[in-house]
Amino acid sequence: MRVVGGKYKGRKLKSMPKRNDTKLLRPTTDRVKESVFSILNNYLEGTTFLDLFAGTGAVGIEALSRGAKKVVFVEKDRRFCNLIRENLKVLKVPRERYQVLCEDFVSALKKLGKRKEKFDFIYADPPYEKGYYTKVINLVKNLNLLDEDGLLILEEPKKNPFIPEQEKWLVEKRHYGTTTVSFLNFNPNEGEE
Repeated sequence: MRVVGGKYKGRKLKSMPKRNDTKLLRPTTDRVKESVFSILNNYLEGTTFLDLFAGTGAVGIEALSRGAKKVVFVEKDRRFCNLIRENLKVLKVPRERYQVLCEDFVSALKKLGKRKEKFDFIYADPPYEKGYYTKVINLVKNLNLLDEDGLLILEEPKKNPFIPEQEKWLVEKRHYGTTTVSFLNFNPNEGEE
């Protein structure tokens, strides 16, 4: 795994060794990262970014590399939380530019909502088989975690794509090999004249 673009371009990131006893990680491929960040690239400078189901933190680190002001990483597995911190330390990312929340996504999102935090971009790459998409969307929307023009970006399997409850929220859907990436916006001013 490596950083695809920006300040840390080409730098290698540590990843968790493969183990036979568990399916630990399905990392976002470099192709998907490069494609998504080429779409976001002109809009990342000075933004806040939430990397949900962060794994090794590769997506959030990519956002930092490309100019995000602050990234919050959410990952419930302590081994991956330590790996994220290690990757950030190796890259010498200043401590004020990131936060690692080592807890499940529901409690992390509720904590962020209680603190009235808002994000320009939320990238969610949940385990495909768990069916967390509706829960993620509902929490992000109901806790008002996105800025008005903010985007929720969902990574999902192409063979079994998620259809949002409200089609009007779907800004765009892109396909990359076996992966689909959906961009959603919950504009609070919709319907107002």
